Amino acid sequence: VPNYDKIKTILEDYSIRGIGKSIEIFFHSKKVGERTLPIGLEELHPAAVYFLAGTRYKVKKLGYPENMTAKLEYLPKDYPYYTKALTEEWPTVETIFEKRQANGIEVTSCKLHIQKRVYGYVNLEIGQEVAQGQKVILERPLDYDFITKGIVFKAPRPLQEIGRSENEEYVEASGYHATEHVVIEGSNMITGGVSQDLGGISLDTSGLIFVYDSAIGGNGASKALYDRLEKAFERSLDIVRECPCQSEAGCPRCTFSYRCGNNNEYLHKIAAREILQRIFDGEKTEVTEPVEGDKPLV
Repeated sequence: VPNYDKIKTILEDYSIRGIGKSIEIFFHSKKVGERTLPIGLEELHPAAVYFLAGTRYKVKKLGYPENMTAKLEYLPKDYPYYTKALTEEWPTVETIFEKRQANGIEVTSCKLHIQKRVYGYVNLEIGQEVAQGQKVILERPLDYDFITKGIVFKAPRPLQEIGRSENEEYVEASGYHATEHVVIEGSNMITGGVSQDLGGISLDTSGLIFVYDSAIGGNGASKALYDRLEKAFERSLDIVRECPCQSEAGCPRCTFSYRCGNNNEYLHKIAAREILQRIFDGEKTEVTEPVEGDKPLV
């Protein structure tokens, strides 16, 4: 005998962008939409500015995880800010599907367990190129974990830039973080526009860079990057090499990402350029196990 209650629950949790629970969105007691987790936590945290049908709202209350609802209130049309979530993430490789070499870099395609925390947000002015804002820390962080698919590779160390620096760990970690940004954002033309469906994590000074499908269970976006990673590396090198900005961190045209969960901090353009040049030149690396205590940069 079919279990219709169970079938109904499964169908209610289904979304074309991924399989998982959703946050229902209400305005004046009327349901006006829903967002699937985990992206729903980044877009609907308390005080988030939420865009719906061309209108801006503010999240007045988020019921997560108790009742999975978000209540909105109007914002004036001339309200000059939008919000971006601050996040922490930790990846764990569950299953390795395949491995290959991209130039000299070992890259694995795998199933990943992602532990995610939204701990705050920043207010950013609409229309401004600056991709950093004033941090606001949530009273209660929002935690969620999920299974997805992704890739992992170990970037070579930027030894020349490390040798020039008085803060070696900062330069190294920031170089890997910038590399993660550029590889994801710069791959759009190569992968058919999938970068918006990807998340990324670089683990401190380990050199490990994870790129994963942001949809629960995976949606094939990271596999498209896996299959074309050599071209993505080459495109990334062109971006940081040709960008005329003189900032150590880079700028929105090269190393910044509007999806960065670290407020576009811990970025080093020159170190990223050296890393990508070493990859292009065929330097060899092998994927290693993450070490507990490494700081994840997303």
